[in-house]
Amino acid sequence: MKKGEETRQRIVEAALESLRTRGFAASSTRAIADIGGHNPALTFYYFDSLNGLLLSALEEASRGRLDRYADRARRAGTAAELLDLMQQIYREDVKSGFIRVASEMVAGAVANPELGPPVIELMQPWIDLAEESFARVLQGTPLQGIADPAELASAAIMFYLGANLFTQLVPERAAVEPLLEAAERGAALIDLLGGR
Repeated sequence: MKKGEETRQRIVEAALESLRTRGFAASSTRAIADIGGHNPALTFYYFDSLNGLLLSALEEASRGRLDRYADRARRAGTAAELLDLMQQIYREDVKSGFIRVASEMVAGAVANPELGPPVIELMQPWIDLAEESFARVLQGTPLQGIADPAELASAAIMFYLGANLFTQLVPERAAVEPLLEAAERGAALIDLLGGR
């Protein structure tokens, strides 16, 4: 990696750390530079704006996660396998802090509406993967003609975002785990109905 690429990468990693530890509102160019150990002016050398940097950080983290999980999602042949993967992603996102990064960028998009379209654009590959996975898992079950994979994909993303925001507001409550357990029972029923 060339020096300029290394510097850009260090700035992106510092922005991710700032979102993870300080939040969107406190992720200024100076705060990010303090974390990364670089001159704040470098932000505008490598990125068109602070928002451009934060979006780049979200894009890199999201793309890395998609690269890790997409093949497994495409191989999931049952609702139980797909749900197991979704639970793994959620738990790893909590542990890694990505859950906070995603929450902070969504909150930032609410405060800065110009961020909304690019944040949604970064989510689109996940929405597409979820829709494709739901369509495959529902195939051959009585729910195939009833449940719309696109609507299920949207519901899954909404649940993920809602769970993210809720755990940021009330981190000591383990409200998500009981929901995931209930989803396991639902996945088992879908598989049973599909003869899997």
